[in-house]
Amino acid sequence: MDRGERSLTALGHYQVAELLGAGGMGQVYLAYSPSGRAVAVKVIREDLAARPGFRERFAREVQAARQVSGAFTAPVLDADTTGDVPWMATQYVTGPTLDDAVKERGPFPADEVWQLASGLCEALRDIHRVGLVHRDFKPGNILLAEDGPRVIDFGISRVVDATALTQSGEMMGTPLFMAPEQFRDPREAGSSADVFALGSVLVYAATGHGPFDADTPFAIAWNAVHEEPNLSGLPESLRPVVEPCLRKEPSARPDLEALLALLSSRREGRSQQALTPGAALARTRRKRLRRGVPTLSALVCAALVVGVWLWWPQSERGEANTTRPSATTSPATATSVHFPGWKPWTTQLADGLPDVSPTCRYRSAALWCTEGSTLAARLDPRTGKVLWRRTTNDHIAPVLLGVTQEAVVVGEYLVDAQTDSYRIWTFDAETGNPLREQKIAGAERCVVAVETLFCVQSGAITARDPVDMGHMWTAASGWDLLPLGYGGSFDNVYVVKRAENGRPTQVGEITQGDGTLLWLRDVPQGADLATVSGNYLYATKSSTSGTTVNRLLRIDRRTGAVKSLDLGLPEELLGVVGEVFYTCSDTGVVSAYDISAKRRMWSSTTLQAGLSAPSVDGDRVQFMAQDGTVIALDRRTGGALWQNQPSKRGVRATEFSGPVPGLVSLGDVIIAPAPDLRLRSFLASAASTASPTGGATGSGR
Repeated sequence: MDRGERSLTALGHYQVAELLGAGGMGQVYLAYSPSGRAVAVKVIREDLAARPGFRERFAREVQAARQVSGAFTAPVLDADTTGDVPWMATQYVTGPTLDDAVKERGPFPADEVWQLASGLCEALRDIHRVGLVHRDFKPGNILLAEDGPRVIDFGISRVVDATALTQSGEMMGTPLFMAPEQFRDPREAGSSADVFALGSVLVYAATGHGPFDADTPFAIAWNAVHEEPNLSGLPESLRPVVEPCLRKEPSARPDLEALLALLSSRREGRSQQALTPGAALARTRRKRLRRGVPTLSALVCAALVVGVWLWWPQSERGEANTTRPSATTSPATATSVHFPGWKPWTTQLADGLPDVSPTCRYRSAALWCTEGSTLAARLDPRTGKVLWRRTTNDHIAPVLLGVTQEAVVVGEYLVDAQTDSYRIWTFDAETGNPLREQKIAGAERCVVAVETLFCVQSGAITARDPVDMGHMWTAASGWDLLPLGYGGSFDNVYVVKRAENGRPTQVGEITQGDGTLLWLRDVPQGADLATVSGNYLYATKSSTSGTTVNRLLRIDRRTGAVKSLDLGLPEELLGVVGEVFYTCSDTGVVSAYDISAKRRMWSSTTLQAGLSAPSVDGDRVQFMAQDGTVIALDRRTGGALWQNQPSKRGVRATEFSGPVPGLVSLGDVIIAPAPDLRLRSFLASAASTASPTGGATGSGR
């Protein structure tokens, strides 16, 4: 069967522009949605699609890939698994592959490899959590996007392995990065094979050669199965990570959680360079796309199913600092380990008394903020410098709906005598130049997800391009959008059907491509949804109509199984992180409940009321209080770690006027708004511990 180029002009509602390339599974095309958005479409080989059982497995794997949740997900936009030509459309991401970057600039310094390892390890962990195994993890499947590395092209690896390639005797994977068990029997290769490949990839990134290089695939296979890896040129600091990954026996390799613990405990001094060639190339390609000129991005831009977003600071090109900090490094010097170029700073976002408290989010190596008179502002998180700020003279309550690769999207909900509406502003993310201002009549709620603006408009879900506000599609009539991640950008579009009293009765997820309903689950009667994460819905119940709750619930969206935990006394829900509910009593006692184990983990007296949503970073969980104090507790025990108060400044506001905003935690660097429209950044390890928050009490309810 011919595996070459097909003559295609359209796939679904995507117009095909050009062939980007072809591989063992099919062809990759650059295509455009009706609004002009660039997407990457992978078309499956005809001979594979004709194999018995392939399409069913392909559909299951695409659906599984959609379930990889969290900040490390780059979404599947659309797919057709039953048509004459099976295909899958994904977000088009520009940037070189790790393979191209190493060939162009040579091996990476140890500090960059260390940071790369953390991101790739987290990506594989998220892939494995939904039962997927990549099986072709290699430098060519790692994209160095402008905002960090992304792991791609895994969503159909296992389904191809399970059908044609194993049946026909073809080799699944790339020999240079395959585990020994993949050569013996590909069907036995599990998640530990990806760990082996991770070790091989890190060797390649740090040295420019693989650990089992040879002249022929047979010789490579022999080396991988029988010989010790060639680690010549590998920095000593990377050996504790790489060597355990390359053990011959799968059971002897570390799991990803153990690797993450090792990586987080031994951080290299990070360079300010941050893969400059990849970032520059990505920016060039993005500008070409804006002008409508198709670009031949690496094949990794296609079949993008999951990505890992990783903070990666951008700076002018310079030599990398590969010096490891000594054990006697002072706290002030140690900041470069966690955030190169950072120093404590305070910035006044706006003048005057606040009408609306500042809300900030971190994305793409920048800090994005809004407040009453500030529609949007971009700040350098290292220095607090305001790079650009767009203001309004109106008294409004702007909401940061999201940040895409090209635009910052801000919205305001309007209510007048005739109809509800939403006013949307979009600004160029790089320059702050206004792109569009538009009032969407009849819109009750809007969110940004996966580079798309979604609104509930006149009882239906509509999708728009956030850059030019062009209408893409209308679907899912009778549903409301679930406002997850207030002010943030997320990668799933959840819809909810409500009863007359406003409580949810059903929740589901729709595709970004055309609004097709992917799954649907009933919500227990009388429950209020708190969040949706992966395969679970998290909800609460209350015996009153107030803001407190007395029962916590987790609903498995696949089976409908419910786990619940009664609190006894009503408490205010602060938020859900992972499997843990965080609550606060009216006396300032914060509690953490493990819903999986159906028990209270701990309670801690904070002496503060009106806390923000939790922010979890490593073993810390942090909250903002009404007066701007940041409180940090031990995530495992609830013990008080430290607190930090903003300085008092005369007659300025001393408490937030509305809901307490959240803080931004970047490792050991904290960025927190103050009630008087200041933003401040301080080092967690250097925070004061005055006025202790009180003791913590464990419980085994």
